[in-house]
Amino acid sequence: MTEATLAAPIDAAAVRAAASSVLDLPGADQVEVVVMGSVTGLTRYARSQIIQNTVRTESRAYVRVVCGDRVAVAVTNQLNDLAMRAAAAQALEGARASRPDPEFPGLPSPERVGIAQPIFRWDDDTALATPERRAAAVRAILQIAGDVEAAGVYETSAHSFGVINSLGIDCFDAFTRCVVTCLADDRDGSGWGEASSHSLGQVDVERAARTAVEKAARNREPAAASPGLYDVVLEPAATAMLIEYLSYMGMGAKQVVDGESFLASRMGQEVAAKDVTVADDVFDERSVGIGFDFEGVPKRPVDVIRSGEALGPVTDLRTASKLGVEPTGHFSGSTEFGPYASNVVLREGRAAKEELIADVADGLLVTRFHYVNVLDRPSTLLTGMTRDGTFRIRDGEVAEPVRNLRFSQSVLDALRATTGIGSDTSAFAPDFGSFGSNVAPSVRVEGFSFSSTTSH
Repeated sequence: MTEATLAAPIDAAAVRAAASSVLDLPGADQVEVVVMGSVTGLTRYARSQIIQNTVRTESRAYVRVVCGDRVAVAVTNQLNDLAMRAAAAQALEGARASRPDPEFPGLPSPERVGIAQPIFRWDDDTALATPERRAAAVRAILQIAGDVEAAGVYETSAHSFGVINSLGIDCFDAFTRCVVTCLADDRDGSGWGEASSHSLGQVDVERAARTAVEKAARNREPAAASPGLYDVVLEPAATAMLIEYLSYMGMGAKQVVDGESFLASRMGQEVAAKDVTVADDVFDERSVGIGFDFEGVPKRPVDVIRSGEALGPVTDLRTASKLGVEPTGHFSGSTEFGPYASNVVLREGRAAKEELIADVADGLLVTRFHYVNVLDRPSTLLTGMTRDGTFRIRDGEVAEPVRNLRFSQSVLDALRATTGIGSDTSAFAPDFGSFGSNVAPSVRVEGFSFSSTTSH
C-alpha cells in the first residue's frame, strides 16, 4: 500500500490539493484541513434471502481556522477549490465571532509532536469487492444454514484520512475492513457468529455461519435461570463489548479532567486482576485504524490498565497540556468529547476456551451482549442482556441452554474478578460507526451479576 493506491477513496494528492487552496487564508493565524473519504458496500440478508445491497461513497473536509485564541470549524462535502474556500471563509467568520478559548493549545507542528507514520492496514481485494462477491459470500452462509433462517450483513469498506495544517503537519493513511455477521434462528433457538478483519481473505464466512447454526441448534427450548451472581465464561464478542464501553466511559483524558472517569480517583491503583492489560493499540496486527489522530498527532500505544494497575488515559493536545504530559495522539475530532481510545485491546492469555470452561463448576457461558447502556460512568456500571446463546456450565462442561438474562455489572469489577484469559482473540468492528476496532479474547469471571430474567 502506498499513498497513490488506486483503490483508495481519496488519495494523498487529492487531500493536499484540497488543503492547498486554504492553508494561506488571509486573516487566519493557523489553518487545518482534515479530509475523510469512504466507500462502503453493504449486502444485507434476512429470512435466508438478500434483501438489500447498497454502495455508499462519501467525502468530507473539515476546515478549522484559528484567530488568536478563537477557533471555528466549517465542513464541506466537495473538495474543489471553490467549496474549500467557501468553507474556509465560513470558518474564519465563525472564529472571529466566537468566544475566546484561552485553553486552546494551538495546532500541532512536526517540531512539537513529531511526524506520524501511516499504518496502511489495507487490502485491495476488500477495497474493490463487488456486489457479486458479497452476494457469493452470503450464498455460502445460506447454504450452511440450510432450513435454518439466517440474517445478517456482509460489508466491505475502504477509508482514507488526511490531516494537513499551515504549520507543516502532513499526514495520510487508509484502511479497509470486511465484516460478516450471521444470526441463525432455529425455531425457538438463536445463535450468533461473526468475523471482522481489514482483509476479506482473513474473514472466515463459513465458520461464522457454522458457529451461528450450531449455537441455534443447541439453544432450543432454553430453561429459566434465576437472577444472581454467576461464574461466567464470556466469549470474545461479549468481552469486546465490555471493553468498548470501558473506553467510552473513562479511558479518555477529558473524563479524567472532568472527574467522570474511574481514572480520576484510581490512577496508580489496582483495578483489575494481575493478568489483565487493557490498551489502546492501533499497531496491534489485528487492529484496524490509522497512525495519527484528527489533529495529525502521531498515535502511541497506551496501556490504560497494565497488569491490573490503572496507569492513565489517552490524551490529545488540549488534555495533555492540562495534565502536564505528552499527547498520545487520540484527538477524537470533538473538543467537547475529548480524546478517545478507538482501538481497544484486551491482551490475550494462554488458555483455550475449553480450559476456561473446565474450571467452572456451576456457571454460564455467554455468547454476546446487546441493548447495553451506561448506568454510572465513574464506577463503569453497565446494564444489558445476553443474546443468541447463553448456556449453563455444569462440572466444567457446557450443558443446557438458558433464557436470556439482564445484567447490571461494573466492567472494572468484572476485570477484577477475572480468573482466566483465553488465547482465542478475535477482532471486532465498533458497535457504532466505522472508525476503530476492538480486540478481545474469552475471559472467565467470578460473580458476574445478573439482575433479572427474560421470557425467552
